[in-house]
Amino acid sequence: MGVGYVSGRGLQVRGELVADPGPLIPVQGVTSFRCPCCPDTSWLWQELCKLGLFSDEDQAMLEAQILTQDGARGSYRQCPRCQHLVQRLDPGTLRTPCLPCSQRAGGLYCFCWGCRMDWKDPLPQGKSCSNPQCPLQAVLYDAPEIQAPGSSVHGCPSLRACPQCHTLVSHTGLGCPLVVCPECCMEFCYRCLRDHRGEDTDETEWEHDEDEGLDYDNYWEASCSIAGRQELKGSP
Repeated sequence: MGVGYVSGRGLQVRGELVADPGPLIPVQGVTSFRCPCCPDTSWLWQELCKLGLFSDEDQAMLEAQILTQDGARGSYRQCPRCQHLVQRLDPGTLRTPCLPCSQRAGGLYCFCWGCRMDWKDPLPQGKSCSNPQCPLQAVLYDAPEIQAPGSSVHGCPSLRACPQCHTLVSHTGLGCPLVVCPECCMEFCYRCLRDHRGEDTDETEWEHDEDEGLDYDNYWEASCSIAGRQELKGSP
């Protein structure tokens, strides 16, 4: 995990200036930031952005890069309102404030670190979320991506929720992307999450038929797009 350093002139990474305010040099391997004069002092990403060092485009690019770093998902969340990254302040609480949204709202705005819903629990400690789906949603957000080039599910989250009953389902990485939920027996595509046998499925358009002459044990030409991380809406 790399460390970036903040100076009065801009953001420095390993002594190299990357924002001042000229062209931004991509930051590789950086997920935390410290002051170069007092290295023991950490800067939260949202505090760094508040200094106005980056344009909106530069900030978006840096945030996309931060999320690709190993371990970043454990320290960063996208605010559900502004979609900018928020670095976790206190690992012991789910209540997460967003500085830009609080400034725009004229009052403190917080969201849940686990499920990313607006914070509604009146307790200030922030130990519990009022959303009953919070634990399951947090698992879906934090699941790492499958890294298996040549697999039908390469790039998919390592855990999916069954679209019908929300049971957690994983994929072996072998064969076609179709999986069967062990709880409700629904058969769906692990990539696009479509119901393989549902009424909304057009047999003429289904892209995972097994009669295309492909070797499903070693390769899969899946033409469907990979669905993003699931956001659960209410109980199944």
